[in-house]
Amino acid sequence: MVLGAIFLTGANFFLVWIPVLIRQTMDRVEQLSENNYQVPDRILETLFTTEAAEVLGWNSLILIGTVFMYGVLLFATRQTLIVTSRKVEFDIRNDIVNKLMKLPQSFYSRYSSGEVYVRATEDVNKVREYYGPVIMYSINTITRAGFVLTMMFLVNTELTLWALLPLPLISFFAYWITGFIHRHSTIIQEQYSVLAGRAKETFSSIRLIKAFNRLEYEQNRFEKESESYRVKKLRLDMIESLFHPGLNFLIGISLIIVIWKGGEMVIAGTLTIGNIAEFLIYVAYLIWPVAALGYTTNRFQRSLASWERISEILNLDAQIENKEEPITKEVEGAIEFRNVSFKYPETEELVLKNLNLKIHPGENVAIVGRTGAGKTSLVQLIPRLFDPVKGNIRLDGIPLKDWSLEKIRESIGFVPQETFLFSDTIGENIAFGVQGASQKMIEDSAEKAQVKDNILDFEKKFKTMLGERGITLSGGQKQRTAIARALIKDPKILIFDDSLSAVDTKTEDAILKHLRSELSGRTTIMISHRISTIKDADMIYYIEEGQIVESGTHENLLAGKGHYFDMYNKQMLEEELAEI
Repeated sequence: MVLGAIFLTGANFFLVWIPVLIRQTMDRVEQLSENNYQVPDRILETLFTTEAAEVLGWNSLILIGTVFMYGVLLFATRQTLIVTSRKVEFDIRNDIVNKLMKLPQSFYSRYSSGEVYVRATEDVNKVREYYGPVIMYSINTITRAGFVLTMMFLVNTELTLWALLPLPLISFFAYWITGFIHRHSTIIQEQYSVLAGRAKETFSSIRLIKAFNRLEYEQNRFEKESESYRVKKLRLDMIESLFHPGLNFLIGISLIIVIWKGGEMVIAGTLTIGNIAEFLIYVAYLIWPVAALGYTTNRFQRSLASWERISEILNLDAQIENKEEPITKEVEGAIEFRNVSFKYPETEELVLKNLNLKIHPGENVAIVGRTGAGKTSLVQLIPRLFDPVKGNIRLDGIPLKDWSLEKIRESIGFVPQETFLFSDTIGENIAFGVQGASQKMIEDSAEKAQVKDNILDFEKKFKTMLGERGITLSGGQKQRTAIARALIKDPKILIFDDSLSAVDTKTEDAILKHLRSELSGRTTIMISHRISTIKDADMIYYIEEGQIVESGTHENLLAGKGHYFDMYNKQMLEEELAEI
């Protein structure tokens, strides 16, 4: 950036000599013309005398050289300042994404995905403008104005003062109009976000819209937002259309003053025609630097506001991160909860209350309970998506916080309650957790999850592209693809969070049959609302209001005739009614 400032200063230094050379050339032509004014036919002949040709030739060569140096240095300026700003943008954007990857789930509970997206894109863009255009225009304003004003005062102080009269108005006008444009640009950007969000939501839920015959309703909603965008955009276009005519009008006033007052001085014999031409060029040189004062002030304010929004993210405490020397040894799979209490950020109510639970390596454990009992919250603590507010969790007898986050998460195959698939091929979705997974690994995992036959029915098989969030697949196919994605990692711990709810009981039986041999030797935690899914577990825990109220095998819990017994009887009754 310092180098860019030196280049720009050098460019402006050469720039101010162009009017001087033009003035000298014009004065020389005028002088030769005056000496031969009685013989107009000899003017061209006089111009090409040895003396005249030498003067004009040298002036032309020097002028060409000056313009060439100005162009070279201006190119060097942009290759340093603007390229630097792009590198700054690159680094900041990567820093933000790196930080976002490390921030806890609580951050995403407070900020919408749209807000995060804007900070990582639009705000970074505005900060880049500070490091690029704003700094470049600021340096340009200071150096060019300094050189030009010095030359103008050296030529004629009085004409300089007259020429400068409209320039503050130009700066104020530029500041006012660009501020207005920037404010409306922000409003339009926000409206565009609403419009894009409406379109995204509509296309993502197109099946539902068609099923409920709400096409016209959704079309009207979109048109309403689109009309609002059109009105705001046209208002901005009108404001922008006033900018250049208004600026040119004020510039014209300054030029008229120079011609008027300069003409009087030429008549009085204190200036030459070449001086007027020189002044007109100098005034033109000053126009943009002066206008840029308002422009850069507004851009600086916007950049500062954006930097504050970015800094808010960069300065956030990651909360869940590694210790200085985390444990990275191989995981065996023993999990223990000791007096664990947990609540979600921004809430007061505890979801888990003094919960104690011990799972042995290779044990198949099931967790059941009513909706909202705390089952999902419990399993989210194991890969440290959240940390408990009280108590501690141990993995292989070692506090979870002492382990490397990467080691914990690579040792866990997690199938979440809400299945998310990327807009990529089915094969890439299955291979997501394993770098460089072979086609055989992908197909084997798909077969174990009972989804391979469905995939082979597609024309492009594992190369089939999925729509947004896996819209190409049915609910059951999505869940089985997610299971295959967990199995391909060959993890020591498998967590299934109600991951078979969208498949029928026949498919469920087939999946569980294939999984039994696969789950052998692995610690498995399975959450389900179906008794049929978890009845063969080594140990079943029933959770009520964040606490374990019953535990035992399927037979023992039925014999206890408690909550689990009631749940089992209700499901049996539902199955009988469904058969009827």
